[in-house]
Amino acid sequence: MKIIKKYWIIALAIIFCFLLGFILKGITTTKKIKTVYVKGDEIHDTIFKEKLVPYSIKQPQNPELPIKHDTLILQGGEKIVTMKVDTLAIISKYIQENSYRNVLFDNNNGKLVVGATVQYNELRKLNYDFTPIQKQTTITKEPLFIPHIDFSYNSFGYFGAGGGIFIKDLGINGKYITDFKKSGFEIGLGYKF
Repeated sequence: MKIIKKYWIIALAIIFCFLLGFILKGITTTKKIKTVYVKGDEIHDTIFKEKLVPYSIKQPQNPELPIKHDTLILQGGEKIVTMKVDTLAIISKYIQENSYRNVLFDNNNGKLVVGATVQYNELRKLNYDFTPIQKQTTITKEPLFIPHIDFSYNSFGYFGAGGGIFIKDLGINGKYITDFKKSGFEIGLGYKF
């Protein structure tokens, strides 16, 4: 009778340790936070002159016009150099096509490259390439305490039953061992790789 009572006490102690570990598993967790920046799909678009209407038009009061040296004029034996507006330069600038391409920003939000084409004194084309970058944060919760139970039988005829708890990667366990003639208790330490 005394031996049966001893087995019950050991069995109840193992069950208690397992249940305690199971309860602690749900209460205590550790958090791992991982943040990565992921590039999204690049967006391209071009807006043509039909949709590029100026919202404000101003005529300058004192415009800067290109000036050129004019022919030499002799008056009374003197050489005089006159300056006049270079109409050819104005027409040349008016008809030439100017293309621009600039990176407006390249940061944690993404990269935006804008291009523009100007000709005949108007914005002919506006295009952009945008590559968004999204911040992704992953929070992983891992239990701090992980209970375990184990049963064993070996070639010497010994039967074992036990349980324990892992705290992160380090485990502590206890096991009752018996061949039903002799019995003992084993304490162990384990490590998860």
